[in-house]
Amino acid sequence: MYCIRNGRKKLKNGNIVHFNFICNPNVPDYYSSLFIGNHSKNSMGYGKRIGYMLVNFFNFLQKKDTQYWNATDKDIKAYMLYIINFDSKTEEMTSMPKISYENINTHKRIIVKFYKFLWQFSDHSVLQISRWKEGSLTEYQTALTLTWNQVEVTADATIELFLTKFKTTKKEYIMEYTNEEIMAIYSNYANYRNRAIFLLTLHGMRIDEVLSVKISDYNPQKGTVKPSRSKGTGRGKKRTIVIGSQTAAVIENYIRHERNTAEQKAVKSSDALFVNTRVIEGEVPFTEYSADAFRSALKVAARKAKIDGDVRTHSGRSDKATKLVKAMVSGDLRLTDETIRHIMGWRRIEAIRPYVDHANAEIAQCFAREHAEDINMRLAELKEKLDG
Repeated sequence: MYCIRNGRKKLKNGNIVHFNFICNPNVPDYYSSLFIGNHSKNSMGYGKRIGYMLVNFFNFLQKKDTQYWNATDKDIKAYMLYIINFDSKTEEMTSMPKISYENINTHKRIIVKFYKFLWQFSDHSVLQISRWKEGSLTEYQTALTLTWNQVEVTADATIELFLTKFKTTKKEYIMEYTNEEIMAIYSNYANYRNRAIFLLTLHGMRIDEVLSVKISDYNPQKGTVKPSRSKGTGRGKKRTIVIGSQTAAVIENYIRHERNTAEQKAVKSSDALFVNTRVIEGEVPFTEYSADAFRSALKVAARKAKIDGDVRTHSGRSDKATKLVKAMVSGDLRLTDETIRHIMGWRRIEAIRPYVDHANAEIAQCFAREHAEDINMRLAELKEKLDG
């Protein structure tokens, strides 16, 4: 079994340096230990935390006679279902998850980062593995079976499928905003940057796509943005998102009043459209704005707006998908599954299923209410005739 341990080494100047590393069972695992070591430079506690996440993942795989270097997308899906206590055979939760959605998502991000690290560190996806077997240390080469983007797509699809059917907190996750909720959240943001990001998520963009947009890939004349990172496109391709004139106006206000002002005081430049503009210790870092920072701002805005439900950074994208599917199902727009897949930037058509189920359920409820009212009217007319 894998475990995390603490080590220490003495430097030439006499100082003692502590570090965390992962073993299996007594032999240090080189790649995962190097990974958590890189993430421990600023905080030993953070490095240890992600180390425990990897150990949990590795031990889950090992019980299936699998190691992280030969895991498949089925193993990734099984692990994500495991941490949310979901039995894929019975399609039921064995118990409520012990961790929140944020922590589930953190598990996913760390595993994705680890596989990205492996691919960047390996020699054409080939790893040199050291293992303790039959009382001796053996070394051999093996090829990775998964890319980091395969891990991300599989994990995201599993989490999204789960969230459309179940709750991971006492609150239900919002899949669709009302117009009043959109206006309430928008008006409770303190700056143009967060308002612009919120509007872009309503155009169906993932939060990582929004934050990956370079200022050179924003075109106010054409009303388009092109994210540098997008799961639904092939390598080297950029997804083009058409935005409304009002959204472009908010972005222009952000650039003019916030980004340009901060750039004049920044210690370094950045090509990211959305950057940190806050003065920290007398300096403006001017680095790419983070998803965690926007998530916190969204939670504050939703709380001030008194939104009844749990708002996620993905809620804007879910709102776009839900409205498209409802328009298709009701016949208001002549759309196909494939058209919506292209609009949303999904890699697989199966991603539409949760939204179709949600839309059909709401349309069925609406029909049931109208039918009930029709019966009430008929009964009232009948009663009036009988009484007369």
